[in-house]
Amino acid sequence: MSFFEHFQGKKAGNRPHQIIFEKENTENTYITWEDKMKPRICLDDGITQEEYQALAARWNEMLALAEEILWRSYLDPNSEDLMSEVDSFPDIRYLTGNYYVGDVSYGYIYRDTRGSAYHVKEGRLRHKHHNGKEWLEEWQELDSPEITRYYNIFLGLRLTGNEDGKEQDYMGLDLIAELETLADPIEFEILSHDVI
Repeated sequence: MSFFEHFQGKKAGNRPHQIIFEKENTENTYITWEDKMKPRICLDDGITQEEYQALAARWNEMLALAEEILWRSYLDPNSEDLMSEVDSFPDIRYLTGNYYVGDVSYGYIYRDTRGSAYHVKEGRLRHKHHNGKEWLEEWQELDSPEITRYYNIFLGLRLTGNEDGKEQDYMGLDLIAELETLADPIEFEILSHDVI
């Protein structure tokens, strides 16, 4: 392939392609490209096997949604979200289009009527936040009518890049979704992306 053909391929963009590793992650630990293992799966305290199975059964739907985000936000050369400045991150020229799932988490998140997030601590619900001067805590009972429990799905994706002539980890992308019921539509939001 000539340099011109290579450049044209990059300019056209690479559609997302999931790499599936067969090696078991027996320790259920954080993984990298070099490990070439299945993802780490975490279940929050309290989530039942039935709830986990119902969410995990929607795996293909989750990946399709994640791939749409990958294309729209990071791989589509016509995206207005991509920065083209020198030394910007991520740089579409280095992304291969390949990704793998590094982490998956299923659990709960609790929100009050303002949308503030609470987590279970010491048998109660705690919202911890900073007011600019100090950390503050707000507490609610588990059965408080002010609180709604949502299912929380976290996907930690790893995108590969080719900066030095070989494919390797390039960027981590964390996606999160909240559902009030198991049948609700899944809508992922980008939680963060960073260099790995």
